[in-house]
Amino acid sequence: MSSMQSKLVRPSSKSNKNPLGDGAQEGRILSVEVKEFDSFYHDSGKRVALNIKVEFIKPNGELVYLYYAPTITWSEKGKFMKTLNDLDVLPAEGEELDNNALVGMEVTATIENVERDNVVYSNIVRIQKRATIIPPKASNEEDSEIMNQLFDVDDIDFGDM
Repeated sequence: MSSMQSKLVRPSSKSNKNPLGDGAQEGRILSVEVKEFDSFYHDSGKRVALNIKVEFIKPNGELVYLYYAPTITWSEKGKFMKTLNDLDVLPAEGEELDNNALVGMEVTATIENVERDNVVYSNIVRIQKRATIIPPKASNEEDSEIMNQLFDVDDIDFGDM
């Protein structure tokens, strides 16, 4: 430390684990797997979830990887079913869900930062398929006017035919 320093900065006692800003962040699904986790809330002590790994790029170019793991349950009110709906991949009854079809999907994730034991964690609380922007089509009036100009038979001279 330099003896000429006139100001000292106290470092933060908080450490960060993959911090992203709160709110909507754009990312891409890198992998999807069915995985078993320990659980206090299930009689078996385990829960089975769809473990979705999402890649985010921070403004400084740094890559951040977060996981979202809704418990697999086919209840209409469950997070798993809502996630499949949000990703637009909910299979019809009796149909299969191809987990690999999710890999590479562009998504928008809602991020919530929480602090636990002086460590800030970024968590995905919702994940949705990213909407694609389709440019607006010219109005029908404009289309009709253009078509009339192209096919205006009054302007065609059939005299030399």
